[in-house]
Amino acid sequence: MGPIRIPENNLILSKDPEQGIYGTGHNSVLQKPGTDEWCIIYHRFTRPDGIHLGDAAGYNRETCIDRMYFNEDGTIRKVIPTP
Repeated sequence: MGPIRIPENNLILSKDPEQGIYGTGHNSVLQKPGTDEWCIIYHRFTRPDGIHLGDAAGYNRETCIDRMYFNEDGTIRKVIPTP
């Protein structure tokens, strides 16, 4: 099967402090049936106060869905989390 090659810049979803978006994680990916449309589903701390909840932030989550786009070479473009 060969070795695994991990690109240097392989992070596709991360926090956005300017938007108050923290704790983006535990994602899944799905394809809209019969199309080439893809989405990433993940959870994050609730906005806008989640980051200020300390240990409780992990218990105050919201589920999010954002569209995924691909580069010509098939790699995934960075997903910009939406408020």
